[in-house]
Amino acid sequence: MSTRSEEQSGRPDPAAAHTDAEFVAALQRLKAWSGRSYRDIQSHAQRAGHHLPYSTAAGMLRRQTLPRGEVVTAFVRGCGLDEQAAAAWSAVRKRLDMGVPQEPEPDSARTRPRRRWRAAAVAAAATMAAALVIATNVHQTETEDVVVPSDVPAQHVQMLD
Repeated sequence: MSTRSEEQSGRPDPAAAHTDAEFVAALQRLKAWSGRSYRDIQSHAQRAGHHLPYSTAAGMLRRQTLPRGEVVTAFVRGCGLDEQAAAAWSAVRKRLDMGVPQEPEPDSARTRPRRRWRAAAVAAAATMAAALVIATNVHQTETEDVVVPSDVPAQHVQMLD
């Protein structure tokens, strides 16, 4: 899956990733775009101040799960991107890790919610629980204040007041 900005510049853009696997696929495209070997990525990452063994970089791209944040930063820098681009990749990784849905693109007619149902289900359950507690308290309060007429003689009713 590629984005419009990716198609225009040729450089992979992580913003369209909705799943961990899509994010890893974007990292794979970044490596291909960079034209660098794993050893080159290792040495460029080291020059940028990051530690990234080539075996870690290779292993990261064979998995379908999110790599650690510091590994993503080192890899992106090793592929030749600047700090700002590395921060963008890290932000997408964090969004996926936290399960935060992606903000839709302004001109995008289609958005894919990711893990949004979990947050909605938790919110709905909390709302229902709160409503039940409130309704129970209101019902108890109403029934405690109700005076029911009975066959009790008037002198005893006055004592109750």
